[in-house]
Amino acid sequence: MKGSKKTAWGILGTIGALLLGKFKFVLVILKFLKLHTLISMIIYLGTYALIFGWKFAIALVYLLFVHEMGHMYAAKRLKLPVSPAVFIPFMGAVIGLKEMPKSAKDEGFLAYMGPLFGLLAFLPAIPLYLYTQQSFWALLIYLGGLINLFNLIPITPLDGGRIAAGISTKLWGLGIILLLAFSVMHFSFIGFIIVILGSKEWYKLYKKQKSLTKDKIEVQELEHLVLTLKQESHNLDSAQEIARKAKWNVSNQEITEILNKLNSEIERMKKDLYLQQLSGTQTWSEEDIHNNQQVIEGILNNLEEKVSNFKKEVQITETYYKTSKKTKMQLFFIYIGLVIALAFSYYYGNEILMNHPEIQKIMNR
Repeated sequence: MKGSKKTAWGILGTIGALLLGKFKFVLVILKFLKLHTLISMIIYLGTYALIFGWKFAIALVYLLFVHEMGHMYAAKRLKLPVSPAVFIPFMGAVIGLKEMPKSAKDEGFLAYMGPLFGLLAFLPAIPLYLYTQQSFWALLIYLGGLINLFNLIPITPLDGGRIAAGISTKLWGLGIILLLAFSVMHFSFIGFIIVILGSKEWYKLYKKQKSLTKDKIEVQELEHLVLTLKQESHNLDSAQEIARKAKWNVSNQEITEILNKLNSEIERMKKDLYLQQLSGTQTWSEEDIHNNQQVIEGILNNLEEKVSNFKKEVQITETYYKTSKKTKMQLFFIYIGLVIALAFSYYYGNEILMNHPEIQKIMNR
């Protein structure tokens, strides 16, 4: 029993790493036959077969594959492009989402489909085990419950955190406490890593939401700044003075750097003009004026683009996690329902594990 427990948490730690691949999580199946995906899956399968036996390896790859197929199904429904998956031994399956969902509701749907498909993947194993008493089906039940239940802990980047975000991001705090307690009790290295990542993500969102009002005002001021600079771009002294004053009130580092660049370029142009005057030339040629205007115009276009991106970030912070009460309730009940179903499956699989000699032998290797 002690050996089984240690191995179970070892499996949980190993599989937890696969969940780290969900930073931008999403799906694969349509591109599954790409060579690098197929080869990586074979390597993954072979690695776990050598360590835990072929039954464990097949069960694990099957469960991960179906779990990711659930995300792929959701991504297709949401019309989100995805990259192919790569299976990495001891790191799970790494997949990429080329575009973020438009809202926390969509992200919750995308996250929910993984554990739901994971549940559906091993449900047929229950009657099959009852009928055959074969250890493979019992192993599938246990691993399926373990992987997907762990994945529903309400902490980002796990699926549970993505689902909980549509209900309330405050649930991430509960997830951090739960996973931290688990990690301390079972000395789970991967658990500590996820706690750190989840805490950083929560703090990052907290800072954004706290400064939301200030950022909205700053966006308005920056838009006015861009307009003013474009109007004054022909007057170097005026444009330089505006840029100098503005940069002290800007919180966005990229925008500050662009304003510094604008100031430096104007300073260079003024020095060039001064040197020409010393040499007897009183003013720039038409070519000089044209080139200088192009430089300033390029910088201002870059500034306008950065301000536009900053505005989008502020809008996302303001609207992304806003969901109706009806949506919150729906997400809550389907989340709790799935947790209960997986918890029961895990408990049932664990009971079989404790009483089935063949499975104990496999898990204690």
